[in-house]
Amino acid sequence: VTACATTKAERGFTSLFDGRTLNGWTLVDKHGYGYGVKDGVLFCAKNGGGCLMTEKQYDDFVFRFEFKLEDGSNNGIGIRSPLHGNPAYLGMEIQILEEGAADRGKWGKLNPAQYHGSIYDVVAAKKGALKPPGEWNTEEITACGRHIKVVVNGKTIVDANLNDVTDPAKIMKHPGLFNARGHIGFLGHSDYLEFRNIRIKELARKEKDNTPPEGFTALFNGKNL
Repeated sequence: VTACATTKAERGFTSLFDGRTLNGWTLVDKHGYGYGVKDGVLFCAKNGGGCLMTEKQYDDFVFRFEFKLEDGSNNGIGIRSPLHGNPAYLGMEIQILEEGAADRGKWGKLNPAQYHGSIYDVVAAKKGALKPPGEWNTEEITACGRHIKVVVNGKTIVDANLNDVTDPAKIMKHPGLFNARGHIGFLGHSDYLEFRNIRIKELARKEKDNTPPEGFTALFNGKNL
């Protein structure tokens, strides 16, 4: 069984966007125009959006994509999310936010876990990895068991063990932190931005060997009492 590990190679990745249609995706809670396709890119419309979710569900994966922000763009990546409900709480949201506008106060005073790449409202990302508005960025999100890693333009900005989240208030507010499986989606907030080269690699979990050490006898077979 392949363990939860990845390499720089693209082998094993499957495209989630054909550059022409939104096949394989479903739009939930559409706002305005929602999402569309032009010139080989997927875009969230200005004054539009909603949750554009994969039809398929995923558990452990590496999700790679490119994105281009305008000044003040705001979006998000939902992971391990149900199809309905707020992915930021019932799943997890990896924030997409243009940092220049954030620093200027477009959205008021943000806490560190609201900046780009953060596990929204839970784990703060390191700032400074984004390119200026109008330039393409690369991003990789790895979800492997309780480990969530976010790499933007080759820089690791989140490397988190969800078991380290122990604040009872956060745990109560974010039940999606315990999801093992769910949809992936773009979470539009009425700002224009573009995505391309959207692909995913599913990871198989390495099964733990529960054979008792030498000299010990198992008192539970894992099946019944």
